[in-house]
Amino acid sequence: MTTRHRHHLISRSIAAASLVFAMLAFLGAEECLCAPNGSRPDFRQLLRSLGRYSPDPCGSPVFEGNLHSQNLESLLFQDAAETLTKELNATPTGAASPGDRATETLKRLERASAEINAAWPEKNRFRFEILDIPPALVVKMTFRTQETFFVFGVPEEDSGKPNRLWREVGSDEEFVENTGLRSGLYLYPLHRSASGHARFLARFDRSGCAGSSGVDYDAREWDPAGIGSLNQIIKQSGAFGMDEEKGFEGVGELRTTGSHITLPYCWFSVIDTWDNPSLCAADTYDISGDEVKFKARVYNRPDLVPVAKAIEYAQRRDYEAVRGYCASSKVARRLVRDIPPDIFADELRVSRTGSGKEHIEFGFETTFCFDVKKHAGRWRVAGFRAE
Repeated sequence: MTTRHRHHLISRSIAAASLVFAMLAFLGAEECLCAPNGSRPDFRQLLRSLGRYSPDPCGSPVFEGNLHSQNLESLLFQDAAETLTKELNATPTGAASPGDRATETLKRLERASAEINAAWPEKNRFRFEILDIPPALVVKMTFRTQETFFVFGVPEEDSGKPNRLWREVGSDEEFVENTGLRSGLYLYPLHRSASGHARFLARFDRSGCAGSSGVDYDAREWDPAGIGSLNQIIKQSGAFGMDEEKGFEGVGELRTTGSHITLPYCWFSVIDTWDNPSLCAADTYDISGDEVKFKARVYNRPDLVPVAKAIEYAQRRDYEAVRGYCASSKVARRLVRDIPPDIFADELRVSRTGSGKEHIEFGFETTFCFDVKKHAGRWRVAGFRAE
């Protein structure tokens, strides 16, 4: 068993125990949903308990209690995953494929939610999608505004012995730890490894009630050999703003087909003048072989990247890092010496001063002036002063 797999199993056990304890503490003895033998509540009991909350946490007039409801949601998803594992290992009554059997099992859970949560909009009840990438099944589960995924497969071994049983071999491990409100999960099959291992990409579009948003990319590969490790092969996070009409345009489009994939994203930096990230990038990966290789990164505003990065490292007083974005050591030392710990960009003004040359100004009270120059295809900070 790999260290990563052991940590996954330990984290799952601790998380499940913590969730049960938190749920029971919240519900109180008079509302305890435990079965007589002390086991945790089943799927239908959890649906009834969650039915006391608003179908949309952001639409509730009282925000308190959402942490408790998210704990219950995690238990609900875990119960659904365990139910599915049992059904996949039950003796099949016909020649139905694992995907068909999983679909039928999850449809029963959907019908239970439709019955118990009938007063809710359909989009907020329990729902599911299945990505069938033999020999693995990736199952997306949705309830209220939370979405997560589980991966099921038949590892070749169990405790060193041959295995023929389905297992939950992985999941969105960060779900239990993340108390944010997610708005969307999208699953994409990816080009298989040179060894034929199944791969997929999970894209989480996350948002909070206040409107802040972002994206998380999580690419996984499943190898059924041994204990059947689910390995993360790409992880990338980014941010999006509150007003798409303000700020600069992004760059690149999401591409998940073929041997090269592209993941676009943005991030907040010191040069932002609104609650929108100014800088965006698109990363391209070669996934044709067994090892994923980073190929290229393109920026929406490569002229502004050295300014933002030089300021970021100058505020940390990291001269070596700042020097990498400057045309001379003199400019780098001045930045490290003079950049204050807090900067508000206010209005960003960019003017062209020549071929491959620009002058950039921004700031509030203090105006920060940068001259940037493009040399050998790369922009660098060639001058700096504060006024």
